[in-house]
Amino acid sequence: MMTENFGNKTEIMIGGSMAPEKSENIQTQLEEARFISNFMAAVGTSLELDDICSIAARALYEHAAFYRIVFAFSEALEEKNVTFSPMVQKGIPAAGPKLTMGKPSSLSALPEGSLASAHLNLMDNMGSIAIYFKAGQSKTFSESLLISISASFSQAIRNAQEHSRMKDLAMRDGLTELFNRRIFDETLAQKIKCPDMRPVSLLIIDLDNFKKVNDTYGHQAGDQVLKTFAKILKESCRGQDLVARFGGEEFAIILSQTKAATAHAIAQRIRNRLAKTVFTFDDRQLQMTASIGLATCQEGNSIFTANLVKQADKALYQAKRTGKNRVCMFPTDLLAEAADSFGEQNFGSFAPA
Repeated sequence: MMTENFGNKTEIMIGGSMAPEKSENIQTQLEEARFISNFMAAVGTSLELDDICSIAARALYEHAAFYRIVFAFSEALEEKNVTFSPMVQKGIPAAGPKLTMGKPSSLSALPEGSLASAHLNLMDNMGSIAIYFKAGQSKTFSESLLISISASFSQAIRNAQEHSRMKDLAMRDGLTELFNRRIFDETLAQKIKCPDMRPVSLLIIDLDNFKKVNDTYGHQAGDQVLKTFAKILKESCRGQDLVARFGGEEFAIILSQTKAATAHAIAQRIRNRLAKTVFTFDDRQLQMTASIGLATCQEGNSIFTANLVKQADKALYQAKRTGKNRVCMFPTDLLAEAADSFGEQNFGSFAPA
């Protein structure tokens, strides 16, 4: 027998090796170190919140087969709740734990006597993770392991948030926060190709005499007009509609599953609301108007994206040419339909009431 000093502690060595308690402790530390290394690498492979939760759940299940794990996120992550319940079925499926998502819910469905063997808070107030085991089957996690899991998972979520932010910036116009032309082109092509989305209507909108605003009141005033108009567009549309800024004072709206008559009603709502909006610059009041071109890809029509844009552009040109502050439509066979719906007699263009 021999002894070895470690600081103020004395470890008893038997037959040239440490006591079983110390050996087991070191083995546990090594296992935890190996686990957290693999865990960090795994959760860092995705930049999507749901995927990160799924990966983390699988890794933790392999370490300790739990009954249920609950990822409860804070308001910063839309108070989302992600739950994995692998033992609800017989064993864990080959594809991993069963995933359910939604708002935070009651845990009353847990088996009687179940306790959260591990409960840890995520960093930056992002939420928490609770791991549940069946009674008598709980697994003890060391404090250091819980801290490492929290740090690794929190970092993965931060990476996902930053990726989402950068992705969103790449999709949107910096001034108005509307979608940009690239996203518009991609979305319109997808909508037209999908039969379930038809009819697809397209509005192209141009602010009338916008150059005079910049020349008279300055570019800051012009920016304020653009931002206010972008807000009007978003508030005048439905959740499934896509609103984009083409550039300058030109905007576009994709209306899926929308007939020409309904699209016309939306266009008129936008035009009327803008005309009633009063801007004040240098103690002077200003009112703006907009011209709108409308084209529709009906059911069964395999029109190309570029053609639909050209048609809406032609309708917009007609609105400008015939006096501005009006909605014009293309093709002509849809004009009568919209006119009948709204009691109009001028099928070529729809002027202010």
